[in-house]
Amino acid sequence: MSDNPAVEPTDPTGAAPEAAPIQPEAPAQEPAIDWKAEARKWEQRAKENSAAAKRLAELEEAAKTEEQKRAEELEALRAKVTEYETREQINAWKADVSKETGVPANVLAGSTLEEIKAHAEQLRPLIAAQAPVKPAPLIVPAEGKTPPALNSSALEDALRKAVGAN
Repeated sequence: MSDNPAVEPTDPTGAAPEAAPIQPEAPAQEPAIDWKAEARKWEQRAKENSAAAKRLAELEEAAKTEEQKRAEELEALRAKVTEYETREQINAWKADVSKETGVPANVLAGSTLEEIKAHAEQLRPLIAAQAPVKPAPLIVPAEGKTPPALNSSALEDALRKAVGAN
């Protein structure tokens, strides 16, 4: 054999030995995560936080002075009044535009006078295009004729004809 380590020994047949295939290193296995347990843990924390948030809100409400509570109530009432006034103003505009254009107020839309007028102008040709439908005249068969007297012979003749026709 040779003293040179770089030269590989050969087998008795004279062929060089085959190199062993290189195996890739397997990544280290991470421990399996129990997702259900994690979900339960976070759900429990959320419930605890929810209870704490409710308690904090109660404490903050109790700490408010009467003046702060009245101020908040007054602000809410002012907002409600403003909403009602706005609604009444819009209804008044719709009534005025309806009188001017002939378009019914209940079909008008918009939140400003200009929008309501523009909507009325869009609807006016459509309403005008629909000609009012005249109802068919009612026909009363004996209209304008005097009925025969109950003891008249004309009534008896008409009854005999009706009975005889059956």
